[in-house]
Amino acid sequence: MTEENKYEQDKALDKPRQYPLASPYPIYYSPEGEEEHLKDYLHILLRRKWIVITFLIAIVTTVTIGTFLKEPLYKSVITIKIDKENPNILAFKDVVNLERAEEDYYQTQYKILKSRNLAKRVIRSLHLNTNPELSPGANNQTKQASASALSKQGLLEDDGITPGLIDTFISRVEVTPLQRSRLVNVSFTSHDPELAAKVANAIGESFIDLNIESKFEATNQAKTWLEKQLDDMKAKVEEAEEALNAYAAKNGIIFLDKDDTGKGSDNQNLITKKLSELSTDVTAATAERIGKEALYRDMNSADPENSSVVMNNPLMMELKKTYASIDSEYNQMLKIYKPDYPKMVRLHEQINQIKKKMDTETRKIISSVKKDYEVALKRENQLKAAMNVQKKEALDLNERSVQYQILKREADTNKELYNGLLQRLKETGVSASLTASNIQVLDRAEVPKKPFKPNRPLNIMLSLIAGLFGGIGLAFFTEYLDNTIKTPDDVEKKIVLPPLGLVPNYSAGKSNLAVEYISHSDSKSPMAEAYRSIRTFLLLSSGGKPPRVMMVTSPERDEGKTTTSINTAISLTTQADAKVVIIDADMRKPRLHNIFELDNAKGLSTFLSGNVELGDGLIKSSEIENFDIITAGPIPPNPAELLSSYRFRELIQGLYSLYSFIIVDTPPILGIADPLIVSQYTDGVIMVVRSGKTPKETAKEARKLLEGVNAKILGVVLNSVDQSAMRYSYYYKYYYTDEKK
Repeated sequence: MTEENKYEQDKALDKPRQYPLASPYPIYYSPEGEEEHLKDYLHILLRRKWIVITFLIAIVTTVTIGTFLKEPLYKSVITIKIDKENPNILAFKDVVNLERAEEDYYQTQYKILKSRNLAKRVIRSLHLNTNPELSPGANNQTKQASASALSKQGLLEDDGITPGLIDTFISRVEVTPLQRSRLVNVSFTSHDPELAAKVANAIGESFIDLNIESKFEATNQAKTWLEKQLDDMKAKVEEAEEALNAYAAKNGIIFLDKDDTGKGSDNQNLITKKLSELSTDVTAATAERIGKEALYRDMNSADPENSSVVMNNPLMMELKKTYASIDSEYNQMLKIYKPDYPKMVRLHEQINQIKKKMDTETRKIISSVKKDYEVALKRENQLKAAMNVQKKEALDLNERSVQYQILKREADTNKELYNGLLQRLKETGVSASLTASNIQVLDRAEVPKKPFKPNRPLNIMLSLIAGLFGGIGLAFFTEYLDNTIKTPDDVEKKIVLPPLGLVPNYSAGKSNLAVEYISHSDSKSPMAEAYRSIRTFLLLSSGGKPPRVMMVTSPERDEGKTTTSINTAISLTTQADAKVVIIDADMRKPRLHNIFELDNAKGLSTFLSGNVELGDGLIKSSEIENFDIITAGPIPPNPAELLSSYRFRELIQGLYSLYSFIIVDTPPILGIADPLIVSQYTDGVIMVVRSGKTPKETAKEARKLLEGVNAKILGVVLNSVDQSAMRYSYYYKYYYTDEKK
């Protein structure tokens, strides 16, 4: 160092401090309660747009190529009407027309349309076993040999119709019932439109023929069964009639039909009729007796004169009317005459006479009601006795005729069954000759003019939709799996530290300038402005007392801590009369001497080991004004021990008087103790993380290590942010890049 430089350094020792030591920083709390906004999702899609675009192009390209390479398929449809009941041609019902649930019946018919039996009929009728589409000729010899072997074993009924051919045929048949109708669409798919129509029509015709044949076969089986049952029933009828006649002759029971007359039948009818009449009379007598008994009990109450019978008696009503008239006259006369007056005496005697008549008439009415009750009770008992006698006679007759009636019913039942079987046998013979079917072809299949598969516009549209939504889903899934820090929100919410600023990604191919001192070489670039924003944040963050000694570190390697250290230091030199020195404390992998092409023989390691003093060429000047450098020096075997020595504290104290700001570039935090030691001698720590590279867990661990040694963390610089996906755009970019303005 020259004498002039030593003089300036000594003069700086007496210079007042323009930037006193900053006070400790408050603890930063992450903002909580913020909900994710739609713009957050749009930002994710912008950042992962190439995943969406690549997935969309891959899906659309694959589907489009597959659609155009696929051989077209044609579908021909025949409409069949299936009625539940057979046509009612005869006056009687068909012998095989059994009751069945409608849903089960139609489901059965749909299964028949795709049955192997119907498929075999259509294949045989159209000779489809020789069609190259359904039965390729490449393996004809093998198939014929296999079919011959199966035929010898009895496994195949028809030569040439293999199970594989039937399965292929059934797979091309589609049965579609029309809702709320008895119609069903049956379609067949083929590469040949004419073959599709021909097979569809053949399925309808064969289905009707199979239905008629099934009905005819069932009718013949029923006829055979009826003939056998008729012979058995005839013998049973004869046996039942013989047993009935023998029992009647043995017990002397003679019963005639209702239209004939006979002793036994008359006796039975008379007893039954008489018993019915007696039952009716007993019911009427009981009702009458109950009524009489109610009147009698009412008359025997405490005040018989007020009973309904007495009150409604005509004579009593007349006497009461006369009594009321004389009594009223007597009361009126009593106001004029005394009771012993002759006229008054005469009226009083008339009143007494009327009372006696009323009492006499009341007793007569009571006696009459009693007699009526006794007569009704006697009549009821007599009728009940007569009915009991009649019951015994009816029971005796029933006991004698029980067995007779059993035998008679058996004979009648057998006779009815015999007549019914005979009638059905005759009807079966007639219905067997009918060929009517409850299945009709409503619309025959026509030759299709256009293929139904592949539907090229639909496939391409669906591929666009699937590719777009699949790409979006894949983008969000990739975002979910990506645990790196990408935005300032991640810094605030995940690391729980304040973001100091964003540094956009630097592309070396677009410029020949070194990124390490881009703030000096290209001061109008977005990166230079980003570092100036970081400088402003540091200077204004503590109200006029910014930190002077700052350490720059990162959780891991290759995250841009050295670049951030240099550019931040350069940005600080733009302050009025501010001198900045940067110390390369990364004595394991130093870089500053290579970047600025300086001699590294003397450096931090030689000073800490006591071989060099502060004024012995330790501080090296650079081309940038007010910007000095202390290189790392030769790599020592024990960097941590050197940094923890008192010499490092003396170095900071010596530089504190000479420079406005001291920037210390240290190794990564994880796995190395050097930055934790250096943080004890600084006013604050700047942690650098790389967008899209630094895992969140790594950054959290680095923060915990720094907090564990009570280091003051100023914030986080988010480095290498993709500008195209940034929500926080730098509008100054458009201002500085337009040089014509």
